[in-house]
Amino acid sequence: MDTDTHTSRRREKGALIVGFASLAAAVLVAHGSPPEAYELSIYAGTPVAFWVGTSIALLVGVFVGLRAEGIAGRLALVLAGVAMFAVASLPVLRSYYFFGAGDSLTHLGWAKDIAAGKLSVLNFLYPGTHTVAVILSDVTGMGLPRAMLVMVSAFTAVFLLFVPLTTWTITRDRRATTLAALSALLFLPINNVSVFDMPHPTTQAIMFLPLILYLAARYLVRADREGLFVGTPTGALMAVTSMAVVLVHPQQAANVLVVFGSILGLQLLARFVGSRETDHRTLALQTVFLAGVFAVWAPRHERATGATSALLGMLSSGFRLGQETTQAAGSVSAVGGSLQILFAKLFLVSVVFCALAGLSVLGGLLGRFEDAPDVTSFSRYLGLALVPLFGLFTAYFIVSYEKLHFRQLGFIMVLVTILGAVALARGMDTLSTRFSPGTARTVVGVAVVVMLALSVPTVYQSPYMYQSSSHVSEAQMSGYETAIEHRGSSPFIGIRSGGERWTDGVLGYQQSRRLKLAAGSLYTDDSHPAVGENFTGRYVARHYDDRYLAFTDRARQRDLRVYDGFRFGARGFRSLDAAPGLNRVQANGGFQMYRINGTS
Repeated sequence: MDTDTHTSRRREKGALIVGFASLAAAVLVAHGSPPEAYELSIYAGTPVAFWVGTSIALLVGVFVGLRAEGIAGRLALVLAGVAMFAVASLPVLRSYYFFGAGDSLTHLGWAKDIAAGKLSVLNFLYPGTHTVAVILSDVTGMGLPRAMLVMVSAFTAVFLLFVPLTTWTITRDRRATTLAALSALLFLPINNVSVFDMPHPTTQAIMFLPLILYLAARYLVRADREGLFVGTPTGALMAVTSMAVVLVHPQQAANVLVVFGSILGLQLLARFVGSRETDHRTLALQTVFLAGVFAVWAPRHERATGATSALLGMLSSGFRLGQETTQAAGSVSAVGGSLQILFAKLFLVSVVFCALAGLSVLGGLLGRFEDAPDVTSFSRYLGLALVPLFGLFTAYFIVSYEKLHFRQLGFIMVLVTILGAVALARGMDTLSTRFSPGTARTVVGVAVVVMLALSVPTVYQSPYMYQSSSHVSEAQMSGYETAIEHRGSSPFIGIRSGGERWTDGVLGYQQSRRLKLAAGSLYTDDSHPAVGENFTGRYVARHYDDRYLAFTDRARQRDLRVYDGFRFGARGFRSLDAAPGLNRVQANGGFQMYRINGTS
C-alpha cells in the first residue's frame, strides 16, 4: 500500500512538472506572437503551441486536482486556474493594442475624459472600472488602452479566485471547493451576447460578485476571530465592496441588493419557524448600507433612472416576447447557421449547471444536507435570491430591452456556478458509494474536461458563433485619428455602423459626441440602404454626396468571411475603387476612407 501511494505521488509530481512547463512555454509563445494586423478570430490568430500547452496544463490540473490531496492538489488547481486565466488574458499576453470594438471603445473614451479632467467621476454613473484603468496607467506608465485590458484581467482573477473561496466558506468541503475552482474555469457568466471578456462595466461587476459573496458568507457564519471598535473586519470589507460594486455598475449592484434582501428575508422568516438560519449573523446592517449607497448614487444619474422608466413603460405597453431572439434567428439562418446550434454552443453547459444548481436548491429545501447545515442554509439563501433574479430576467426578456436579460443571466450564472459545484460534489460522493472513489473522480473529471472543451471557444467572439473578433488594432485607431484630423466639414458614414464608437475612443466621449462626426451607415439608412445588389460604388456615389465612407478591415472581413457577403459582398467592395465620384483618400491596411463627391 505504501509503495502504491508513493508511486501515485511521484506520478502526480511528474504530471505537475509537465503541466507547469507546458503552461510556461504556452505563455512565452503567446507573448512572442503579437498580431501583425487585425485578427478575425483570436483563436486562429494565437499560435497552436499556446493551445496545446494550455490544454495539457488544464488536463493535468483537472485530473490531479480531483485525485491528489494536500499541496499537490492545491498546486493542480493553481495550474488549471492560471492556464484559464492565460486564455482569458490573451489580449494582454499578445500585446493587443485594444480589445472591444463596440461599447468598449466608448468606455475607453470615457476613461480618456476622466484622465484629462474633462469628466468628473461624481457626474458619471459607473466610474469604477475607468478610474481603476486611469490609476493603472498613471502608476505604471502604460497606455490607457492597455491599462483597460489589464483592468479586465484583474477582475477576471477575482472571479477565478473567489468562486472556490466562497464555496469553501460555505461548505468546508475540499471536494466541493475543488469542483468550484474547476467550475469557475468555465466562465459561465460570459455569454458574448451582453456579457463579454473585454472592458465592459457590467461584466466587471459580475466578475466582482464572487468577492462580495465570499465576504457575505464569512460575515454570516461569523468567521472573524476578532472585532473592530465598531463591527468586524469582514463587515468593514463588505461595506467597501458594496460601495465599489455600485460604482462599477449600479444595475448589478441592484442585483446584489436583491441577493442581500433575499438572505435577510429568509433570516427574518427563520425567527418564526426556528430553522438553522437563526445561527447566522443577521445581514440587516449590510443590506441597509448597500441600499443607502445605491439610493444616494443611482438616482443622481439620468442613465440609471431612464433605464428603469423605459423598462416599466415597455412592460405596461404590451409584450414583445423574444423579439430580439426572433430577429437573431433570421440573421443566423440567413448566413447559413442554426439558432439551435448557436444556442447549444453558447448555453449548453449553462443549462447543465442550472439543472445542477436546481438540485442543490431542492436538497436545501428538503433538508438533505444534514451533515452540512451551512450548505443547507446557503442553498436556501441563494435559491430564494434566484426567484426575483429570474423574475427580472423574464421581465427583460418579455420586453427585449437592450439585451438586458443576458446581463441578468450573467449575474445569475455566478450563483449557479457555486450551487452547481456543490451538486457536483454530492454527485461524486454518490458515485463513490456505488462504484469506487477512483471511478467517481474519473467520471467527474471527464465531464469537466468536456465542459471545458465546450466553454473555451465561447470566451471570445469569433466566427465559431457567427461573430468577428473585437480586436482593435493600432492601424484601425490611427486610421480614424488621421481621418478626423483631415476630414474637413464632411461627416463619416460606415458600412454597418457610423463609426461613432471609434471617434469616442480616439477623441474621448465628450468631444466625439459634441462634434457629431458620424452620420449613419449604408446598412441603417432608411431612404437609400446600400445593401445587397445596391452595395456598389455607383449607388453610394449617387446617394451619399459630400460625405466620407470610412470602415476598418474588421468590417470588411466580418461581412466577407463571417457573413459570407450576405449584405455586403466582395464585388461591392471591389467596385468602390472604380466608381466615378468615389475616391479613396486614405488607407493603411487597417482602415480605408473614400471621399464621396457624388454623381448626377
